[in-house]
Order: sequence, then C-alpha cells, then structure tokens
Amino acid sequence: MKLLICDPQWCAYAGAFARQLGDTWQVVACANGGKELLAELPGADAMLALTLPPEARPAARRLRAFLYPGAGVPQMDAQAFPAGCAVLNVYEHGTPIAEYVMAVILLHVTEIVRYAASFRTGSWAGSGRTGGQPHAEAAGKTLGLIGYGAIGQAVAKRAMAFDMRVIAVSEDLALPAGAPQPHFLGPPGDLPLILEQSDFLVIACPLTERTRNMLGAPELARLKPSAYLINVSRAEIIDERALYEALRDRRIAGAALDVWYRYPQNGDEIMTGSTLPFHELPNVLATPHMAGWSAPMVERRIARMVENLKNLERGAPLQRVVLTGSWQPEGALR
Repeated sequence: MKLLICDPQWCAYAGAFARQLGDTWQVVACANGGKELLAELPGADAMLALTLPPEARPAARRLRAFLYPGAGVPQMDAQAFPAGCAVLNVYEHGTPIAEYVMAVILLHVTEIVRYAASFRTGSWAGSGRTGGQPHAEAAGKTLGLIGYGAIGQAVAKRAMAFDMRVIAVSEDLALPAGAPQPHFLGPPGDLPLILEQSDFLVIACPLTERTRNMLGAPELARLKPSAYLINVSRAEIIDERALYEALRDRRIAGAALDVWYRYPQNGDEIMTGSTLPFHELPNVLATPHMAGWSAPMVERRIARMVENLKNLERGAPLQRVVLTGSWQPEGALR
C-alpha cells in the first residue's frame, strides 16, 4: 500500500511513518505538488495533506483515506474528494494549547515581562521592597470558556489547579468520564453570562456557520474593561474589526491571539495575520499559530494516523472520519 505525504512540513516526518507502518507500506514525500503530485497520486491508497487540489481529483481515484494533520478540515465538501474516500482528522493538541493558555494568564497577572524589562535598566518597579505596585494572581479569577471539548477541558484542568473558577458554554453538555467538572456549564444561550463574568475569556470552539462572527461589537461590549481574551481556536469566530477596535480603544484589557484572519501561502512569505495592525497594539500578544505545535504533539498525531492506516490495511473501521468523498468523473456509473 502507498501513503503519499504532500505537505512541506510533514515531509520531514516521512521516516517516522515508514518505520511505524512497516514493509507493507510505501511512504512517498511529495513537497512540491504540481506535476509531482499528479504523478504519485494514481497509486496512492492514502494521502496526508492540508488540501486535495481540484485538478488532482481525477488522479486520486484509488484514494481510500485522506488524512488531515489537524483538528479542523478546510474542505468540508464531500464533492472535494473521490467517491468512497474517508476524510480523517486528528487531535492530540489539547496539552500544548492548554499550556499556552496558562502561560498567557500567568504572564498577564504577574506582569513578568514588563518588570523584567524595566529591571534591565536598574528600575525596581513592582518590588514590595521599594513600595512598588503589587501585581495580581490567577487564583480566584474567573476563566470563561466558549467551547468545552478536548481543548476546553485541558485548559479547565490546569486552571482549576491554579484555583481559578471555571465557567463554560458548549453545544454538548455531556462530559466524558474523567473530564473536569466546571463550576458552571451551560448551553450556547448562556453566552452572555460567560462574557459578563469572565476575567479571562478563552475561545475553544470549532468554526462553523453558527460560530462564525459569533463575537461582534455587542458581545465584546459585555466583557469587563479588565477582561483579557485568548483565542486559540479560529480567528473568524470573532469579528475582525470589532475586536481590533475594542483592543485599540482599551474597552477590554488585552488579548493573546494565536489564530488569524489570513495566513502565508509558504514559509518564506512575510506577512501579518490581519490587514488591521493588531501587532502594533501594546495590549496584544500576537503569535503565529504555534500554541499547539509541540514535538510530543507531533509524535502523538503520527501514532494516531498510523493506527488509522493500519486499520485501512486490514479493513477495520477507521477512526475520526469527518466525511466521505462523493466526487466521480462526469459520466461515471453511480
């Protein structure tokens, strides 16, 4: 069987797939796409990539599994994939994202970055020994979560260890065994309560037609002036201009933004994540969608994808099937 990896970043892990899959699989890394992709696709049983280009569909007739190496799948149209091809995704990023969230919270309440910078100049601002202004604590603060899936639960577990109060809204109120029980968990209709009570608001829900632009100017106006927003999900859940203006005008204290409204097409492209200058605002911590990208997370994802490929090999049920392709060439028997 043949696995085709067509992604510049994931080509570096072709060796790991080859070792774990064994001799029954041929693993081919195709970083460039184009003619190389079209040449390799006809013999591929499975493909790991971010997208399947429309012009490549006719060459992918044998494809039985399309592995997307992330939690979201950009192409949610069954017609974007050959008929019968299972489109699979993978999680495993809850731990590093939760650690990112907690790091942001702790940096904000302790003001370590500001005081460390001023101390380099000889200033003792922030020290009790010189009558400095005391900083805050995470303990006792309210953490609001929009979304309470794997990421939300991982964040809640760590926040509770810091004695924070955790409140959340989620479309699914049934918690799996072992999941941390928040102090409040309600349906999406309770969003106003979350907004009004949160000291830290974490966006951890998927982007859907229902959640796109879910937070606009009216919703952001419900936040406390001291509230700090952390988005580790998808940028489009928050109205771009409304968020920028709320931060620019200090209607909320600040934000950590790890997800963006636009992305580079290649690793060498220099660009910001928005046409609006979020990166120039002093109360914004802007990072390049890196919160979940840890080495252990990559290892876990490879292990899960290898497990699915072995299931494909022996005809066992596949896990984390998002959709099944339905595209057929014009004139094909249906």
